[in-house]
Amino acid sequence: MKSISKSFFVNTAAVVIMLSFAARLSLGQQADLAVQLKEDRESTSRTVRGEPEPAAKIPAIPDVTVLDQNNHQLHFYRDLVQGKTVAINFIFTTCTTICSPLTANFARIQKNMEAHGEKGLHLISVTVDPENDTPERLAGYATLFHAQPGWTFVTGKRGDLQQIWKAFNIYMSSKTDHPPTVAIGNEKERVWVYASGLISSDKLVGAITPLLGKGTQTSPSSAQAARGQGDDPR
Repeated sequence: MKSISKSFFVNTAAVVIMLSFAARLSLGQQADLAVQLKEDRESTSRTVRGEPEPAAKIPAIPDVTVLDQNNHQLHFYRDLVQGKTVAINFIFTTCTTICSPLTANFARIQKNMEAHGEKGLHLISVTVDPENDTPERLAGYATLFHAQPGWTFVTGKRGDLQQIWKAFNIYMSSKTDHPPTVAIGNEKERVWVYASGLISSDKLVGAITPLLGKGTQTSPSSAQAARGQGDDPR
């Protein structure tokens, strides 16, 4: 009984403090607080339902030099993203947890798109373990999941890849705790959303489809982009 009473009084005191704080806010501040709480609830609800989350800001995508699974040198922004509709995930080949489901979802998405004659989507899988994920290892991983032309597996120098991770809010203390983020963007229209790569491929296709068909795109075959181009046009 004593513990219940103590808990009651602690909770009551907390409520009083919160009400007192709210009372001191101006009407404008109260409105801002209400909007923020509403947005937080909506964001949480979308996450629970597996719905895509609109990007808070357009990612500043670096044009760093990377290597694809065929050991071709590419510029990440210029050759893989600029002017295209893309879906980007983050994996590593020795992962024993979420990476296989993430990659399998991309394989289903590519198969679905091909079945519907949709060639405007380019898939990009960026390693979070560049020291071990060589182009050769990524090529083997791509074969394991029957990746077709239009799906690029990316590796390179850690410092360069870190810029890509940062652009898409991929923060991790180690490769094993990277988030299952899928960044979906129509770069030409500057529209980006984020989704969990662990939701069903049908839901991911549902998030991708509205971003397709908004302009002519040229998706590199097996991510083989032309080399020897000029300076970054941005």
